[in-house]
Amino acid sequence: MTQSDLHPDRHPGLDRDILAPLDIPRGWRIFELGARDDYFEYWSRIRDHSPVIDAGEGVYLVSSWDLVGKALRHPELRAGSGTSQAFGGASSPVESVVRNWLMSQNGEQHRHARALVSRLFTPSAVLQLEALVRRTAKQLAGAFVAAAHHGPTDFVDQVAQRLPSEVVRHLFAVDAEEWSAHVQPLFVGDGSTQSDGYAAVQGLTRYFVAKLGDSRERKLGGVIDDLRAPDRQGSHLSEAEVIANSVLIVTAAIDTTAGLLANTMLRLLENPAALARVRADPALIPGAVDESLRHCPSAPSSTRNAPIAIDLGGHRIPANTDLFLSLAAANRDPAKFADPHRFEVERDSSALLTFGGGPHFCLGAALARLEAKLLFEELFDGSSNEPGDFRLCEPVRWRLNNPSVRAPVRLLISCTGPTGQ
Repeated sequence: MTQSDLHPDRHPGLDRDILAPLDIPRGWRIFELGARDDYFEYWSRIRDHSPVIDAGEGVYLVSSWDLVGKALRHPELRAGSGTSQAFGGASSPVESVVRNWLMSQNGEQHRHARALVSRLFTPSAVLQLEALVRRTAKQLAGAFVAAAHHGPTDFVDQVAQRLPSEVVRHLFAVDAEEWSAHVQPLFVGDGSTQSDGYAAVQGLTRYFVAKLGDSRERKLGGVIDDLRAPDRQGSHLSEAEVIANSVLIVTAAIDTTAGLLANTMLRLLENPAALARVRADPALIPGAVDESLRHCPSAPSSTRNAPIAIDLGGHRIPANTDLFLSLAAANRDPAKFADPHRFEVERDSSALLTFGGGPHFCLGAALARLEAKLLFEELFDGSSNEPGDFRLCEPVRWRLNNPSVRAPVRLLISCTGPTGQ
């Protein structure tokens, strides 16, 4: 099948022949798939039908491992507008912020901003955070296990959200009282409506606008100082860029890492044999985390824009169109991963594409892995070594307030057997 066969304007039967049988939403409505219980299996069906599909309205779906990888690193492709579109595009109340943050930038502007932000996530910087992460993980894991012995306890609220929130609070050098009053409440809720996502970005924007306005002539001792600092040529980020990237770091650091922690816990609960092995041998925890990143990424997609026409694996992508890259489908491509739907903690997941690739590779990848590794070490150390103590107490509902994140709204978990205290 050629790319022309997939173009809806030239082939009116496209919806009937391709989109309708798979029930693929048109254009950026593709984000509506995020709350499906069969999300990963569904994307695999899309990939198996065709690795490139024109979804209409200038959006092309790319879902095979090789083509997603090529698109992520393609030198002619630019940052996509997927996050902005997930929140409503140009009509979104947060569009001006999203437009100015790192993921939306290209070329020299992107290189400058990324160089400033990347200083927060160098190997030495991440290593310096290990003691904080370990201490926080130990406290949260112990409190969670104790509470879960008395009744169903929400792992998302009590652990998954709180660990990355405390880490990012430290990065911004904000005292706990101020953070609890102005930032933490923005990430509390049932995640049932898209307006919740607007509220978080809008609330953070107001917070950082006020914070910068109160401190123009003094240092704050955290991320904002790094973003304000000039590069070697003396160039500065604009105030709008400093605010936007501060919002990005907080939302990305909390939302996607919380999703990683919750998704990993859920997959282990759904796979008792894997859970038993990981609890018996902590050396398997990093592999379990990477397998979770492959099997059920909390950030399951990325986007790119094609300013010029390109060829992608024999498919012609027209100029001025957008690519929706399904990391979820690529990570489960049987051409790359054997038995891809199986959750296997000893799998070699080094080829996973969850953190993207090319100039927009995720800066926080090492920190997210560290947080997950230390949390599960503390969680399993603080409870019985007998398998099966943790039990999921209700069906999972998926978040709707951030269409670009795939994570449970909550995980009510009980714990039986010895407390291990």
